[in-house]
Amino acid sequence: MNIALIVFAGSGSRIHSDIPKQFIKIKDLEMVVYSIKKFNENPHIDEINLVTSKEFIPYVECFKEKYSLDKINKIIQGGETRQESVRRGLEALELHEKDKILIHDGDRPLISHAIINQAIDCLDEYDVACPVILVEDQIPEISNLGRRYVLEGKEVHIQTPQSFRFGLIKDKHIVSKKVPVNDDISLVDASIVKFYPGDRLNFKVTTDEDLKYLQKLLEEKDE
Repeated sequence: MNIALIVFAGSGSRIHSDIPKQFIKIKDLEMVVYSIKKFNENPHIDEINLVTSKEFIPYVECFKEKYSLDKINKIIQGGETRQESVRRGLEALELHEKDKILIHDGDRPLISHAIINQAIDCLDEYDVACPVILVEDQIPEISNLGRRYVLEGKEVHIQTPQSFRFGLIKDKHIVSKKVPVNDDISLVDASIVKFYPGDRLNFKVTTDEDLKYLQKLLEEKDE
């Protein structure tokens, strides 16, 4: 099975809003719904699981019917950190250890089918896969394209979805729960990771400026 685990339990404190950034509406859709819809539409994804904060679980439960997101399976309560939220999500799932799981940040709304497909396909040969883009491809309007990482002497941005064999990443999260990390591939040896070209538009919405740029892109798409 190919499973998506979309994580959006944070507060998004760098965006000035009365609600967490993932629930800000852009063109009548909550920002996180753009991510969920893309995974829901992808024919290779069998199931979607969501991790959000406790107080927003009832709100998120309405997404399935409201937006016809039929692949949503579980809505899981997140933790104080992204790492804890991912671990809780993994622990809540009963999957075969060889199932493929794609862990995605809900505040990366412009995820493409090409990246999702590549995340799945890479696991036919590798146990871990991750999209990256060169630092020189940074979009000026975007504050954060992902954590920086040196790969084969070149500085790259790490993106999501990061994909894994389920048993491997679940075990790594449980064993390393007291060791803070910034992303999931930090829990595995880099030598087993298949890095592949990401997408400049698969950026993480972190600031007000990012949010404005996202809105501009979505408006231009409909023109």
